[in-house]
Amino acid sequence: MATYGRTDTNRSLESLLDMDNSVRVAKNAAPPPKPAKMIPGQGLEFSNLSYSVMKKQKKDGEWITKEAYLLNDISGQAIRGEVMAIMGPSGAGKSTFLDALAGQIAQGSLKGYVRIEGKPVSTSYMKMISSYVMQDDQLFPMLTVFETFMFAAEVRLPPSISRAEKKKRVYELLEQLGLQSATHTYIGDEGRRGVSGGERRRVSIGIDIIHKPSLLFLDEPTSGLDSTSAFSVVEKVKEIARGGSIVLMTIHQPSYRIQMLLDRITILARGRLIYLGPPTALPTHLAGFQRPVPDGENSLEYLLDVIKEYDESTLGLEPLVVYHRDGIKPDQIARTPIPKTPRTPKTPRTPGFKKTPVSRHISLRSQQFSTATPMPRRDTGKFEYHDDDEEEEDDDDDDEDFDNSLERRAVQTPINRQQSGVYNNPRLASHFYKDFSVWLYHGVRGTPRHQPSWTPARTPGRTPGKTPSFGSRSSRSTRSLPSRHQTPQRIPPPPPIRLPKTRVIFSPSTEPYEPSFEEFDEEEFDEPDLGPKFANPWLREVAVLSWRTILNVIRTPELFLSREIVLMVMAIILSSLFTKLDHYTFKTINELLNFYIFSVCLVFFSSNDAVPTFIQERFIFIRETSHNAYRASSYVVSSLLVYLPFFAIQGFTFAVITKFALKLHSRLLYFWLILYASLITTNSYVMLVSALVPSYITGYAVVIATTALFFLTCGFFLKRTQIPPYWRWLHYVSAIKYPFEAMLTNEFKGIHCYNGSLSDLSPGPLGKVEISNLHNHSFPELMKKNNVSTITELQQICPLIGEDVLHSMGLQIENIWYDIAILLAWGVLYRLFFYVVLRFYSKNVRK
Repeated sequence: MATYGRTDTNRSLESLLDMDNSVRVAKNAAPPPKPAKMIPGQGLEFSNLSYSVMKKQKKDGEWITKEAYLLNDISGQAIRGEVMAIMGPSGAGKSTFLDALAGQIAQGSLKGYVRIEGKPVSTSYMKMISSYVMQDDQLFPMLTVFETFMFAAEVRLPPSISRAEKKKRVYELLEQLGLQSATHTYIGDEGRRGVSGGERRRVSIGIDIIHKPSLLFLDEPTSGLDSTSAFSVVEKVKEIARGGSIVLMTIHQPSYRIQMLLDRITILARGRLIYLGPPTALPTHLAGFQRPVPDGENSLEYLLDVIKEYDESTLGLEPLVVYHRDGIKPDQIARTPIPKTPRTPKTPRTPGFKKTPVSRHISLRSQQFSTATPMPRRDTGKFEYHDDDEEEEDDDDDDEDFDNSLERRAVQTPINRQQSGVYNNPRLASHFYKDFSVWLYHGVRGTPRHQPSWTPARTPGRTPGKTPSFGSRSSRSTRSLPSRHQTPQRIPPPPPIRLPKTRVIFSPSTEPYEPSFEEFDEEEFDEPDLGPKFANPWLREVAVLSWRTILNVIRTPELFLSREIVLMVMAIILSSLFTKLDHYTFKTINELLNFYIFSVCLVFFSSNDAVPTFIQERFIFIRETSHNAYRASSYVVSSLLVYLPFFAIQGFTFAVITKFALKLHSRLLYFWLILYASLITTNSYVMLVSALVPSYITGYAVVIATTALFFLTCGFFLKRTQIPPYWRWLHYVSAIKYPFEAMLTNEFKGIHCYNGSLSDLSPGPLGKVEISNLHNHSFPELMKKNNVSTITELQQICPLIGEDVLHSMGLQIENIWYDIAILLAWGVLYRLFFYVVLRFYSKNVRK
């Protein structure tokens, strides 16, 4: 494969923008470039890739569902050491095709085959040997370029490589990507100045090639960049491919200079393959299609114009697809597509009116195109076509209301023009039942395919959109193939008619060919053993992730200081609002209850700031774990370990200020441990919600609503006995219940006497006062402690003790360690659910 690059760096901009003039001049002086041949067993091979979704649209006032194909039988090859660019108009399926090759589509949804070096591969194997650079640069803004690359080296490279060797590889990568001047520059974001857009894009590429993957997928690497930065990025990608990698990327409107850096281009339109080959062979391809590139026009841009012209015509994209696939040149009618007529408002149908079906006949020759079903005539060498959809005209209008742009269309092309010269007839309904056993066999065998969908009225004789692949021509060229929605299944063929083997190329060809599907199915799946799935052991991943999180927290002090300042300021405000809580009076009881419930709620609501923090990190997590950089469990544990000391400091700050300012009777150690456990649990809960919701706005709404519900059912407003039985389970689910009860136990447990007027307790959260059993059994001790001789005198001096407050609040178990253990158990459960969500649901995979 020839390499295209800038041969003269001193060329003027005008000469570079001359597009294809230089190519056209060279074409007149020398033979056109030879198209690249497909080499079986080398590089990345893909065959009959199809991907569909169920699409809903409104028709006649009712919602209907149809299967819409985003990819339609695409086959081809990408060679090691080359750059293959995937292009096409908007909505062509470029990113979908890239996701299909990269294993980013859920198993069972994608139909077709992908092989590497001639061997079938699984999704997990593809992730181990490849890297995927997303369109958006998901990077930590407060890390430098060197630190970002060093972290990628630590998690991507095995521990057998020393740290000095990892640093050496990082510096080599910085030089390769031209980032030496930005080595110690922060990545930056919208609010912080950092590297430029082009440098940021190269950093995103660098972190995914630090381990030298065999395959590199890039989704719009030049998006949002100026022409110079875009050329620089593609130039670096070209160098990566020269190092022995297979590089595939989607790109939108590349400049002429960028086109000359590409080895192969794949042009799609509505999920169908229009062209696959070197960019220099595109003018020849268009000339063979009877649409030569006008002078001064760029061949790629001209092809996109042709695609748009055909897409908006009555012919559709069939002539372009069939020409690339079979080399059939269009006739005069196909070369002049007629634009679709504008829709006219439908008139109401007259009751009892029935329109006679009309068959539209068009006489065409064998190599012409039509959207109708061919009917061979025995008396002449011509073909007579008629429209296969003989419905009423108003029904046709109804079909036009449905967006069929992505619907898989039938293509009527000759299966073997050399031998039969006729088209295959539509398959009968009985054929479906014949193939049902084959489909059932594949289903039991575990082959991830859709069940066959069959449409009697529109079943062509061949699977549409079949594209060039390698292999010999088989008997499939001479027999009828399944219906329009055929899945690439292996159906036992009749005795084959052996034809001479021909090498399939990516150029217009007059020879029909068929991929040998039997080769794909008969080869035994044998993946090479690449060792462990992850490069590093679990503990090392935790250490590396913790190191990165610590750097982010230190360089983003608002993550820690915002909550620290909030708790400190609120502790001072509470100390000024609630004064002298060391008095043993009824009024103090109400104030203590209000203070403790507000303290718990303050801790829970102050953790809401973690919602946007993790949602921003979630996309980075998805990018890094999509190709096995580290385990989800390592991320969950490291994020907890890093924040544990910060939670301890925050809880201790609030406990110390309020303890000594308000002269609380509670023990400081227990008070701090309760706050500490509360911060851990509420952070785990917020992280879980952040992993489930799509945006931080939804996350705030869910966290606030559930926390308010916990607040309502914790036992302060509604005691357990006051909650309806069918909602009583919320009392035990409430995470606020356990720290609140632990604080009350820490404050009131014992036989401290409280006196005063009963009016001071009402209104208040205590409600009906109930005397505890401890009070009744502690009369002798209380009389001795208060120096009284009769129970009457004792009841006047000590009408209530602290245990009575706990009993009146409905506490069943008065054990601080029990409440702390239950609280931490909820935190562990939330973290476990958080891990499950990250492990199984937070994936960049199409359904």
